[in-house]
Amino acid sequence: MTRNNPTPPSERYWDKWHISKDEYDRYIDAKKIRDKRVPKVGSIAPDFNIEKLDKKGHRTGEMFQLSSTRGKPVAIVFGSFT
Repeated sequence: MTRNNPTPPSERYWDKWHISKDEYDRYIDAKKIRDKRVPKVGSIAPDFNIEKLDKKGHRTGEMFQLSSTRGKPVAIVFGSFT
């Protein structure tokens, strides 16, 4: 750590990620903005509608609304099934 470089070398993530410090700073600023919108643990999840899929992953035309399960345990798996 020097006067011109206050970040210790072990914490210079932009070097580890092979990006400039400016790119890293923009990434961190954008992440802070995104993190403000993320629901906190224990808060009510935002409601959404999504189309249900059959067991083979084909569209059914039937919709699911998260708020219809209020008060019941729900597991949601996010991922790509392509």
